[in-house]
Amino acid sequence: MDNFRWVEMRVAAMKKADGTIVQWNGVCFDVEDQERSQEELRRAQERYARASQAASLSELSASIAHEVGQPLAALVSSSDACQRWLSTEPPNIERARAALERIVRSAATAVDTVKRVRALFKRAAETHQSEAVKDVITEARELLAEEALKRGVTISLEVEQHLPLVAMDRVQVQQVLTNLMRNGIDAMDGSMNEKLLKIRARLLEGAVQIDISDAGPGVEFPEKIFEPFFTTKGDQGMGMGLAICRSIIDSHGGRLWVAERAQTGATFSFTLPIESAINLYESTIGSGDVV
Repeated sequence: MDNFRWVEMRVAAMKKADGTIVQWNGVCFDVEDQERSQEELRRAQERYARASQAASLSELSASIAHEVGQPLAALVSSSDACQRWLSTEPPNIERARAALERIVRSAATAVDTVKRVRALFKRAAETHQSEAVKDVITEARELLAEEALKRGVTISLEVEQHLPLVAMDRVQVQQVLTNLMRNGIDAMDGSMNEKLLKIRARLLEGAVQIDISDAGPGVEFPEKIFEPFFTTKGDQGMGMGLAICRSIIDSHGGRLWVAERAQTGATFSFTLPIESAINLYESTIGSGDVV
C-alpha cells in the first residue's frame, strides 16, 4: 500500500493596488482518484504494447515459416516424383531430370527467401527489377506442375500479347502466385467436375492484372479471408498465406482481391503497376497454352 496521497495545490498572491503582496492564498484538491486512474491507464498501455509486440513477433514467425515452407513443400513433392520416375521399369530418366530441375529451383527459392528475411532485419533496400510477367508466371506454374498432375488439376495460362515489363521482386511475386495457385488446387479437391485452374494476365489501366480462377466451391468469408491468422482449412493452415500475399502486393503498389465467379469457384486477382519508361515487350504467347 502506498503511504502517500495525490493532491493538487494552487497558490495565488493577494496584492494591493500598488502591487505589494499582502498574503498568499492556497487551496488543495484531492486528485488521488484521477492520478490512480492515469497510472492504471499507463500500465494498461504498457501491457498492451508488450502484447502487441509479442503478437507482431508471432505473426512474423508464422510469416517466415509460411514463406520458407512453400518452396520446401514443392521440393518434397518434386523429390517424391523423382523417386517414382526412377523406380519405374525402365527408369524414366527424362521425367526424373525434370523433377530434379524443379527441386533445384525450389531450393533456390527457399534460399532467396531466407536471404530476403535477413535483408529485412538489416533494413536493406528493396531490389525491384524489370521482369517479364510471362516468365514469372510460367516459372511459378512449373513449381506446382507435379503437384497439379498428381491431383488431377489442369493449369491453363493465357497471357495478353506484348505486355510491358514490370518492376517487381521476382521471388515475392512468385510466392504470391504459388500461394494463390495452391489454394485453387486445394479448393478443387474432391470435386467431380473438371479441375481446371485458369491463369490470365492482361494490361488494364496502367497495370498488369493477373487473375487466378478455380472451379471449387467458392470463398465462404471473402471479407475476412485476407486477415492474419484467419483460415478456412482448420488445422491444415495457419491463416497467414493470403495476409502475406496482400502485404507483398501492397508493397509493390498494387492491390489484391477476391471475387466470386458466376457459376462456381472463385477468382483471385492482383495488379502490378507497369514502368512507364520501359519500351521492351514480352514475347507473344497463345491463349491455348495448357499444362
